[in-house]
Amino acid sequence: MAGWGHAAFDRHSEVALMWRELACVLALAAMTGGPVSAQDAVKGESEPVQVMVLGVYHFDNPGLDVNNIETDNILSPNRQEELQVLGEALASFEPTAIALEIVSQPPYLDAGFQSFEADDLLNEASEDVQIGYRVARIAGVDRVYAINEQPSGDEPDYFPFDRVSAFAERAGRQQEFTALADMSDMVSQFEALQATSTIPELLKLHNSDWVPDHFYWEIIGYGEGEEQPGAELAAYWFMRNAKIFNKLQQVTEPGDRVLVVYGSGHKAWLDELVEKTPGYQSVDPLPYLDLASTTLEGR
Repeated sequence: MAGWGHAAFDRHSEVALMWRELACVLALAAMTGGPVSAQDAVKGESEPVQVMVLGVYHFDNPGLDVNNIETDNILSPNRQEELQVLGEALASFEPTAIALEIVSQPPYLDAGFQSFEADDLLNEASEDVQIGYRVARIAGVDRVYAINEQPSGDEPDYFPFDRVSAFAERAGRQQEFTALADMSDMVSQFEALQATSTIPELLKLHNSDWVPDHFYWEIIGYGEGEEQPGAELAAYWFMRNAKIFNKLQQVTEPGDRVLVVYGSGHKAWLDELVEKTPGYQSVDPLPYLDLASTTLEGR
């Protein structure tokens, strides 16, 4: 009986201590206004989700952007060697999950990866396969997610460019608008660099300030009275990226290390969402691109 009483006392003490810790965590959350999960409350705190957003150009450009880059042959032996070195460098991040610019349905597991074979690298030029699937295979990752967001049903057009263009024409601002949207000089520069640069070196540009985002801020000024197509475009573009990030939140858990492979026009927005969201931590891809570049230079 004494032994039973001692065990009960120990258990009672442990439970009391757990509830005191829980009360402290909840009180801290109330003061800071931050969300606390039951898991976080028991642990005290959890490891952040580390997210590396790798901004890319579209290897098999479908011509759907306002400014489209003509890419060289990603399937050539030289480019395949560069991509393999890049894949090994990115795999050293030790990702536990990979997220791609592909549309899917909940729970957002990428069906294409389930049937992926090594030979597909010689036939499929998309960056999803050449970087995303390649890194997953090298790193032994089986959680590959398709988190892209595109309008369906009654969802809005996330990039109502034509509406802004029509407004600019009516307002006598078409020349100004055309200049704002024109990135042909940057596109030409990039296309010329392909002749002398490796893929890791080209990707460094897409993960730096070389990719501008001023368009989304200046476009807000296109409006008159209650007709505000520029503000709507900027807001809908943010909405698209916010939904992409929410899908990432749905498929990750504390301690994950996620490689996100996405068009570089999304990078600044996704980085901002990662950096401003509690429980998430941004990882710079440039050191991994440097590693790949250095490796290729030594060959």
